[in-house]
Amino acid sequence: MENNKHKHELKVFMMNGSAIISAYLVKRLTEVILESVFHKQVPDNPEEDENIGWVEAIGWAAFTGALAGTLHLIVKRGTKMSLEKLM
Repeated sequence: MENNKHKHELKVFMMNGSAIISAYLVKRLTEVILESVFHKQVPDNPEEDENIGWVEAIGWAAFTGALAGTLHLIVKRGTKMSLEKLM
């Protein structure tokens, strides 16, 4: 019983750790993609930047959200499947 508890805690730790790493990767990936597409610096906070219009701010939010959600799903499922095979 104790061994199963440790395995479960390790799974949770690994899944959360991979989620943190993927959050950093999403941030960097979106910055690289948007800077290469629009040829300008990505704003730190598009909601407060006066130089960004509504369309660009909404586009930024939609793109970032879609990429973050997709990567989060891939990382969580991939980590879970890998850990289930190992344990």
